[in-house]
Amino acid sequence: MILILFICFLIFLYVLYYIARDDFVIARKDVSIEKIFSLAFLTCFVTLFFARLFFVLIHPDPKLFNLLGFLAIPYFPGLSLMGGIASAELFIVLWANYKKMPIGKMLDLFTFAFMGVMPLGYIGNFLIHLGKVSLFDNIFLIVSILLLLLFVKIIYPFSNRGEIKDGSLALIFTAIISSLYFLINLFLNIKSFSFLSIENILILIILFSSLILLVNQEIMDKFLFKK
Repeated sequence: MILILFICFLIFLYVLYYIARDDFVIARKDVSIEKIFSLAFLTCFVTLFFARLFFVLIHPDPKLFNLLGFLAIPYFPGLSLMGGIASAELFIVLWANYKKMPIGKMLDLFTFAFMGVMPLGYIGNFLIHLGKVSLFDNIFLIVSILLLLLFVKIIYPFSNRGEIKDGSLALIFTAIISSLYFLINLFLNIKSFSFLSIENILILIILFSSLILLVNQEIMDKFLFKK
């Protein structure tokens, strides 16, 4: 798993560099690639920690409650995708605000770069376990590929042309992936599904927060501006 994460991170950095180097907002705000990469490394550590923490909270196991078990990801694998996404976005917002970087643009760049490597992560997980992965992971592999195609062909060009505001791409992605995660989990575990589980509460908070922020940014702001 560590090798897969490392390879995905390297590809993530390349995609991030490729889409950021000629970005007009990045150039206008005088944000260097070095600053973006520094944020990428910090975000990586924060994301891994909280993805692991949320996994432990969602799947309580005595072996994971001590520091050694918590850190020994290769021996006791498990990371929370939604916990990682939520913590990454929150950290990017806080750090970008602190460093006077364009928050919405940073979120969009990091989100798009993440989408570029997410299918590779699931493919790597599939190969390393010789195909013996859960049905949920198999479905989400397909979902991640379809999401990437959707954003490359439709949503990213809208963002690039300025037809949606900076940050909306990240909010759209978060809303879509959290809703799909919730629905797939619901249908695969219909008999044992609980709305009050830690995981589902987290997903619903992420989903409704992203929808509220998206509506406020793309609809309410334009409506008030017309007024």
